[in-house]
Amino acid sequence: MAQHVLAPVRATPTHRPAPAPVPVPAGGATVEVAAPGRRAGATEFLLDAEALDPTTLALAAARADVVRLVHSAALPTAAAVRALVQVLEDEVRAVGRDRADVRLVLEVEAVVAADDADATRRRAAVAYAEAFAALTWSPTATWLIAPATRLAADARALAARTGVDTVALALVGASRRHAGALDGVAAR
Repeated sequence: MAQHVLAPVRATPTHRPAPAPVPVPAGGATVEVAAPGRRAGATEFLLDAEALDPTTLALAAARADVVRLVHSAALPTAAAVRALVQVLEDEVRAVGRDRADVRLVLEVEAVVAADDADATRRRAAVAYAEAFAALTWSPTATWLIAPATRLAADARALAARTGVDTVALALVGASRRHAGALDGVAAR
């Protein structure tokens, strides 16, 4: 179900100051560990399979400080995410906003592996489960499975391919215990 997270509606004066832009680092995309909840004071839109309609995209472009994208049957590949990012950038320009005012975040399921052999084994396990799940898209194409030392680099490469500002790692299962260590690696 579409989950629009908007600030409460309140009357505003005609000449209100422009909201402070959401900082986007000049050095490229950032990587963070996905956290439940939302940033205080930021208007966020979550775009999942059910929220990808022209009205929601236009609202996100006009109002959002942060737009969160989630892989789904509607966004099954990095190329599909890149196409949506281009549509969102066009919508942002169409409503007269600067692209720097909107932070695009791609939430990606991530699994921390012990080493490359463990990563290969875990990818095979996900592919095996996927084969029997009757899904309309392939999670193995969208999940990041790598050792902790390489996960942030893989996430930055994904951000470069998709055009998002940030990749948020939604750690799966026991990988959540690595959240603290990944915050340090992702910041580099």
